[in-house]
Amino acid sequence: MSFVKPRLRAVLFIAFSIMSVIPVLLLGWWAVDSARENEYSAVKEKHLLVAEHLTLALSRYAQDTESILEYISSSPMKITNSAHYELLWAQNITSIRFFNSNHVQQVGISTGNGVEPTPLTIEQLKTVDENSTTPQTIFLPAQLDGNGQPKILIITPAAHIEGYLVAEMSTEYFLKLQEQVKFGELGHAAIVDQTGNVLAHPNPDWAKQIKNIAKVSSVKRMMNRETGVEQFYSPAKKADMIAGLSFVKETGWGAMVPQPISELEDRIEYIKNVTLGIGLIGMALAMLISWFLANIIARPTQQLALLANHFKVNDISSESVLVTSHTREQHELSTAFDNMIHALRSKNSQLLYHSQHDPLTGLANRKLLREYLNQAIVEETPFIFALLDLDDFKDINDHWSHAHGDELLIHVANRLVDITGQRGLVARIGGDEFAIAFNTNISIESAERIVEELRNKLTLSYQVIDETLKIDCCCGLSRYPQDAQNRSDLMQCADLAMYAAKVTNNTHVQWYKPRMRADLNSRVELTQSLREAIKQNQFIIHYQPKVDAISHKIQGFEALVRWQHPTRGLIYPESFISLAENTGQIIPLGRLIIDTVCKDLAIWKREASRTVPIAINLSVKQFDSPNLASMIIGSTNRYNLAAEDIEFEITESVFAKHSERVETILQELTSFGFEISIDDFGTEQSSLSRLKDFEFNKIKIDKAFIAESDCNIKAAGILKSVVNMGHTLQLPVIVEGIETHKQLSLIQSLGCDQIQGFLFSTGVDFPTAVQMLERDVIPPAPEVTGQLTQPKPSKEFSHMVTE
Repeated sequence: MSFVKPRLRAVLFIAFSIMSVIPVLLLGWWAVDSARENEYSAVKEKHLLVAEHLTLALSRYAQDTESILEYISSSPMKITNSAHYELLWAQNITSIRFFNSNHVQQVGISTGNGVEPTPLTIEQLKTVDENSTTPQTIFLPAQLDGNGQPKILIITPAAHIEGYLVAEMSTEYFLKLQEQVKFGELGHAAIVDQTGNVLAHPNPDWAKQIKNIAKVSSVKRMMNRETGVEQFYSPAKKADMIAGLSFVKETGWGAMVPQPISELEDRIEYIKNVTLGIGLIGMALAMLISWFLANIIARPTQQLALLANHFKVNDISSESVLVTSHTREQHELSTAFDNMIHALRSKNSQLLYHSQHDPLTGLANRKLLREYLNQAIVEETPFIFALLDLDDFKDINDHWSHAHGDELLIHVANRLVDITGQRGLVARIGGDEFAIAFNTNISIESAERIVEELRNKLTLSYQVIDETLKIDCCCGLSRYPQDAQNRSDLMQCADLAMYAAKVTNNTHVQWYKPRMRADLNSRVELTQSLREAIKQNQFIIHYQPKVDAISHKIQGFEALVRWQHPTRGLIYPESFISLAENTGQIIPLGRLIIDTVCKDLAIWKREASRTVPIAINLSVKQFDSPNLASMIIGSTNRYNLAAEDIEFEITESVFAKHSERVETILQELTSFGFEISIDDFGTEQSSLSRLKDFEFNKIKIDKAFIAESDCNIKAAGILKSVVNMGHTLQLPVIVEGIETHKQLSLIQSLGCDQIQGFLFSTGVDFPTAVQMLERDVIPPAPEVTGQLTQPKPSKEFSHMVTE
């Protein structure tokens, strides 16, 4: 019968469990349980002992005071003795008074200076009268005297005058006694009188105000003349406390010594942590022993692993390799390793292929492309590198499915290989990004022809899962060694060229030029300084008027932003707005801009004879935040502005994503009273549907239509149709970009309501805008030989306001 070898995992697991986990658990449980029991037992004894010592001291103090007062009350002559004053003062007796049987004061002397003391308050006299018939000395509850100081009145019968003596005692002794008891972080003592009034407490205001804490459970027990230990909640410390408590039988005073329970738990936690540390040390020792055992048992396995590491994927020995084993797993592993060697020989070529090729398209992957480029650079032979990126490929996945996207990529890869053929290596290096490393004998002209042929072929329709799809691409090309001396820089140059192709209208193929890297550096530097520019408020606001199409009377202004850069001068928004949106800085920038506009409006309303609305554009980035509306409303409220003082213009691209959220935010703004205009109307596909889905207040026609109206009959026809549609919907129509008198005449003939453009004014600063509004009417600029005398500035961009 063969011996069944134990499993290595079972041996290690049992050794570790027995030697570490079980002892640690038992030790931890025992230590924590014992610590908790010992701590609570010790604190009960200690606190009760301290409380009893306090009450013993208070008892002696009360007895001494009672003896002195009975001695003083036995003869009126003793009151004039200065030595008696010192004795009384030492007992914190601040004054004594003799009253006859009719409660009329006969004598009143302050023990500190011998003069007549401050009269008793009405409350003190009332308490004295109620207790004047006492046959023995009594200590009354604490009260405030005429100076607002806490005092204890002591009444002692005075037989020689058939009356009684009243002494005033300060609480100094109680305070000193209480201050001597401190332990832990918040452990302390508290002394109360027979009615629960505070005589001494860590909170000095409680003693000065004679705060009554009779509702506290421990105080109730002291008032009931009980001694023991109590847990309660302390309003002063705002914590659960455990306290020893005792009472003074002569006076009914009580003393308690509380300590937060959390301090006990902290001590217990400390013991727990120490125990855990010891347990961890034990576990470490156990793991060391386990490692020693495992080393003995696993040595054959290690030998087999070292042997396996010597084999290379391309040089696998066919000889069988078996090592001495101690466990069943080791024997099985040795046998399996021998079988694997034979299997790898047949799989080697397949593994190598997959390591260098894209699993979806079968093209070379990034790894193989890097090796190919590095080899070409090592050989120092000039070649051309192209980078292609599909336009809006993500929309294919989002609109249809990833299966559609994958099949489309396969079709694209096949067309790339068909066109390129043997003239270069085609690779897929990203989701929708492809690369071509052309052969060294391909000229620039040939590469351009191939790329153009590729693009023409790629733009043809594809049949993908019963759908007919179309897609375009952008291509960037770079040359070695003219553009870069290494693979990484060469690929980056092509990437910069591809980016330039994407952002350049009607240009899908670009060669790398050194200025592209300069533009990149400029964008990076501008992005880095944008955050600081917002902090330092380096931005200025210009206002471009909107005038009535017939009377040329100012109907409103549109807010425009400029960056007053400290070294580059005035920067227009086309250079930084997209950077602000991509980096998220549009949020603080927009907040700064809208605050400036509201501030200007507040000054305008206060100083100008009349005001008109200011229009601010909202970009798509702002609508990612659900708090956009509340931010805008908060800004207008802060400057006491009305809703009609500000208008908002949005382009139709705002609805391209998250239309439900956009409409929710717009509903909030319109419900508050703000007017919303569609800007650049007619440039998007969704114009008519948006007029149906949401109630806008104005339509603003894009200047492209008016710019082409002179030479494009369709543009003029569309312009007329949009104006008529706006009037049919009873919406005011605004046309921007009016630059010539001919355009002005056309707009007037179409019946447009308002116009905006350089024919009347560019964007101006705030003081100039105020002056314009005071003049009320802006005449169009005269034309000279077909051109305006007013020079045309750079393209204006509106604010992109954000939350």
